[in-house]
Amino acid sequence: MNNFPVFGKRYIHGIRFCSLYLALVFCLGAINLPVYAANNPAVPINPDAAVLTNSETDEQAQQNTETSSAIADSEPAVENIVPVMDITSSAALIVSTGRGMVLYHNSEDISANYPAASKLMTAVIALESLTLDTQVTISSDAEALDKDAKVPLHLSKGEKCSVKFLVTALLYMDSDAAAFSLAEYISSDEMSFVKRMNETAKALNMSNTLYSNTSGMDDITSYPTSVNNTDYVTYARQYTTVTDLSLLFRYALNNQIFKELFSKYKTLMFFSDGTPQTLTNTMSAAWGLNPQLKGAARFECSDSSSSSCILALASVDDFEIAIILGGSQDDSIYQDLYKSINDTYSAYDVSDLVVAGDTYTMVTIPGISEPLTAVFAKTVRYIHPVGKDYIMPDAVFIPDETVTLPVSIGQSLGQVRFELEDGTQIDTEVVAAESMWTKSDFLSDTMALLVANSNLSVIILIAVAFFLVSVIVFLRRLFRKIIRTRGRSRKSIGR
Repeated sequence: MNNFPVFGKRYIHGIRFCSLYLALVFCLGAINLPVYAANNPAVPINPDAAVLTNSETDEQAQQNTETSSAIADSEPAVENIVPVMDITSSAALIVSTGRGMVLYHNSEDISANYPAASKLMTAVIALESLTLDTQVTISSDAEALDKDAKVPLHLSKGEKCSVKFLVTALLYMDSDAAAFSLAEYISSDEMSFVKRMNETAKALNMSNTLYSNTSGMDDITSYPTSVNNTDYVTYARQYTTVTDLSLLFRYALNNQIFKELFSKYKTLMFFSDGTPQTLTNTMSAAWGLNPQLKGAARFECSDSSSSSCILALASVDDFEIAIILGGSQDDSIYQDLYKSINDTYSAYDVSDLVVAGDTYTMVTIPGISEPLTAVFAKTVRYIHPVGKDYIMPDAVFIPDETVTLPVSIGQSLGQVRFELEDGTQIDTEVVAAESMWTKSDFLSDTMALLVANSNLSVIILIAVAFFLVSVIVFLRRLFRKIIRTRGRSRKSIGR
């Protein structure tokens, strides 16, 4: 090979070395010697090791992306360790906004008429159907409702108001006129809008809720002889429960426009003619009660002039709660709200359930013969009573049945389901900590080696290229030599 292509004869030894290295790699595999890839160390696994860790992690818990539900057809869940609260509300429910974990409850499933449900549903539908700048014309019926309000908006027939103004007035001032105007604009008449309210309630699994108007006024067919011993739903055409109201409230808080409006206690608004008007939340004084309070709204109960339904939002770092107080006495609403926030945050804490990058264990995937090392993909936090981890033993791995070879580092392998003592289930994603390319250990390890070591891959590719070029040159010369030999033979025969 005096005229070796490109580099000449003096580089033939380097080419031979690279070719020898290739042969050595395959020989190692042939005798089943382990080949490990860089950045893919063998991780010692202890299946009995605790999953939890105290490692530092991001404050972003990504709680809204995880699943939570009660376990069906299993042993009865352990009752929540709820704090004892001295509040006047006839019914109450405090839940986490993320998974809806119940932190406090009292008569939450007793049916009653809470006008907050009608107003809140109207606001949700309006924000999902219209833009904030949409102009709504005030009707004579809406004007009459406004004149009868305790805190009127001073609306006039034919006047145009934006959706933002009406929704804000509905939340801040419990305005019947604002709710009625939105219903008329969206569905032409109130009854058609009420039908849509009931359809939305059904879609949200509000199974114990029925609407008959947007104001939330009582709608009674006929009073029974003894109200105390009769279920409210048997003689009323409009009712709900605090549990259903919490479902609607959490759904509303997922709408960022709603959450932004709800989180303010005063807003400067403008009418269509440019006239400014400041709307002040009737619960504005509550913002000074607790630094944790992020929003609140008060809706007067229609069956009593001395009680109200309170909706509130509070948070400490990533621990956010929704508070629903039904039938709170008007002279105690601020005390009830203060106690609800303080007692909840005193009774519960938030900790890491799993930390991103922590090893779970070796997991088996259907269709893949060898187990894989799995690590947690994200940091997931959970709520628990102070001083109690609240986690049931024996987390369950649920494999992703769509996973097939090859498996790469970071690929999702499935979910690890943890169960809390109250029956809450939390699914946490686990991903592969190692690669597996084929069912052959040698081929899988070799591919992992090449993927993890880019420099080595380049060297091997160059060596292969040189080897192939050398083979081509050799075959070319051999072919020419054969042709020349045949030519000489023909000349000899011809002579």
